[in-house]
Amino acid sequence: MKPPEQVHVGATPPLTRTTDYDLVEVAAGMRALSERVAEGESDDGPLDRLVLVAVERVPGVRWASVSMLRGGRFTTAASTDDKAVRADVLQYEIGSGPCVDAVLQDSVYVTGKVCSDPRWREWGQRVSTEVGVNSVLAQRLHLQDEGGVVAGLNLYSDEYDAFDRAAVGVALILATHGGLALSQSLASHRAGTLTKALRSNREIGMAMGILMQHHRFTREEAFDVLRVASQNSNRKLADIAAEVVETGALTIDHRGAWT
Repeated sequence: MKPPEQVHVGATPPLTRTTDYDLVEVAAGMRALSERVAEGESDDGPLDRLVLVAVERVPGVRWASVSMLRGGRFTTAASTDDKAVRADVLQYEIGSGPCVDAVLQDSVYVTGKVCSDPRWREWGQRVSTEVGVNSVLAQRLHLQDEGGVVAGLNLYSDEYDAFDRAAVGVALILATHGGLALSQSLASHRAGTLTKALRSNREIGMAMGILMQHHRFTREEAFDVLRVASQNSNRKLADIAAEVVETGALTIDHRGAWT
């Protein structure tokens, strides 16, 4: 799990002291998050937990969200407030902003006065006026096996210069554990999807075999019959196949049934 390549700030944040207790507490919370994912918690749980911990534990944070890039499209996968969602969406619409750029450029971005930051002039002025955001800390979540998914943690504040170096340090801890938790969640989801697909394919194959044996169909004919039954009944092909496997019969329309 590699560290972010670079940290970009509008102005160097002042050094402040973060107690060891704070850092240990954050790390313990994120370890608990990872354990929940490993035990089979819901897919949405890790990200919801991540943004909540960010608001609770990162100094200066008012709202938090997670942006996800999948199939060339940005969405907000979790947030603590509609204002965070709106701040995200404005970036998606404009095509630029600290959160979008942190994901695309694999960086950490910090700005303490968005309305005058020349890097994101349009977004900064709009988000300050429309949402009340004045400071942002954005960073990419590094996933073990992205599988076409890229994500970023977005931290917002209505205060100016809200994020000092201590806040950046705590946020990096959260991002490290959050990336691990999201990786575990995505891997679990992919495994479940694959298992479901294999089960469906197996039942479709068994149903085709039954039809081929009972009616001397070819493989193509058996599949076509299943497909027609699926279209006529407006049901999934896998559900039709499961019914054939269970009953040995296939209903084509209201006038009769294949047996």
